[in-house]
Amino acid sequence: MIRIPTARTALLVVDMQNGFCHPDGSFGKAGADVSGCADAIPGSVALIEAAHAAGVPVYATRAIHEPGLADWNMLAELPMYAGLVELGSCEEGTWDAAFVDGLPLDEQDRIYSKSRFSPFVETTIDADLRAAGIENLVTCGVGTSACVETTVRDASQRSYRTFIVAEGTGDISLDAHEHSLALMGSLFGYTVTLEDVLAAWSEGGGDAS
Repeated sequence: MIRIPTARTALLVVDMQNGFCHPDGSFGKAGADVSGCADAIPGSVALIEAAHAAGVPVYATRAIHEPGLADWNMLAELPMYAGLVELGSCEEGTWDAAFVDGLPLDEQDRIYSKSRFSPFVETTIDADLRAAGIENLVTCGVGTSACVETTVRDASQRSYRTFIVAEGTGDISLDAHEHSLALMGSLFGYTVTLEDVLAAWSEGGGDAS
C-alpha cells in the first residue's frame, strides 16, 4: 500500500495555463481539443488548497516562450507546432501564458518559468527543493504525456519519490493521458487518486511504503 507523505513533501503544479487549458488559448486556436487539459483544473485547485491547509509547500511551473518559439528550435521547427508559432504561444506577459482563472496560488508559492518540458533543465527548482529538504513530489498539471511525464522522469532520475495524481492531470489525447499515467506509475513513481492525497494530507500523511 502506498501512503502519501506530508513530511519532506511538495506539491508540483505543471503548466496550468490558459494556452493549454482554455479553448481560446493557443493550443485550442491551433485546433487541439483542450477539454482533457481543462479537466485537470478542479483537481489541481483541490490539491493546491489541500497543500496550503496541510502546510505542504507548493511549486508551480509555467511555460514561457519567445516570439516564434525561437527559444527552442524543436518547437520552432517541428510541423506539429507550426500553428503555435503563428499564434505566439505562451509569450511572457500575455493572457495565453497566464495561469488559468481560479488557480489558488498565492505569494508563498514558488513559481518557475521554463521553455523546456521539464523545469529541471533550466531552472533552480532542483537546488531549491533540496535546500528545503524535499524528497517527495506530488505532481499534477498538463500535459500528462509531455510536460508532466518529462518532469516526473527527470524528478525520478534525481531520486525524488513522485506521486502523480490522476484527476489532477490532463492531456489533449485521452489515450496519451492514460498511457502516460500507466507508464509513470510503473516506471517512475506512483499513480494515485485525488482522494488518496486529500485523505492523507487531512490526516497528516505518512511514509511511503
